[in-house]
Amino acid sequence: MPDLAYEKLFQSGFMTLGLMTPAARKPGQRADVAIELAVAKRADQYGFSALWASQAPSPYIPDAERAVFDDPFVWLTAIGAAAPNAALVAQLDLSRYGSAQLVSSARSLQRMSGGRCVLGLSDADGGDIGRLHLEKMLAADGAEQVPILHLDGAVDRHPVVRQLYLELDERASAPRQPIKHGWRGGRIALSAQLDRLAESGVAHVLIHLVRNGRPSLDLIDEIGTEVIPRLAVGVAL
Repeated sequence: MPDLAYEKLFQSGFMTLGLMTPAARKPGQRADVAIELAVAKRADQYGFSALWASQAPSPYIPDAERAVFDDPFVWLTAIGAAAPNAALVAQLDLSRYGSAQLVSSARSLQRMSGGRCVLGLSDADGGDIGRLHLEKMLAADGAEQVPILHLDGAVDRHPVVRQLYLELDERASAPRQPIKHGWRGGRIALSAQLDRLAESGVAHVLIHLVRNGRPSLDLIDEIGTEVIPRLAVGVAL
């Protein structure tokens, strides 16, 4: 894995946070680019180590709330300019992309971002043969090499990455309560959950912000000022 992307995702042996984008889109609508650029810039300033984009809505989001998604590589190129310090991770389903198209797009983003591009694949995506073929193509000599993260799988090629669907309550002490495929609670519960994940060996947590009426910039501000600073003095991995 290229050193730059690796070091941004997994900094100094401590757990880091990533943010799934678009983070402020309204249910069933395209993202507001101006707002998303502001979110990306703010997240970068607070120390989110990676900004993520997916080629399709999460299967955990109800159909009525799904928005129209843009191409993840084009999207990451745009927000990457607003967030010059973060790794840029494209979460993909190999069955939706031709290998040649994916490799070309990934290498373009890698070159334009100065080496910050990463591909995120679940263990089920494409099967072992498809993943190995893609890795071989992306590691070809004489071209921009692009690292691959295997999400939510027990692999030993890189530190562990987990995903968290979070509805952040404005009350700091609000207790953790389950919601579909995630949980609702305040920042104290969030910090406690991150501590537990760090203790279990998780190196990077991808946060999916579940909309609850709060402005996305307010959520980024709260996590950036109250949660991220604790990670640097938290549990060493």
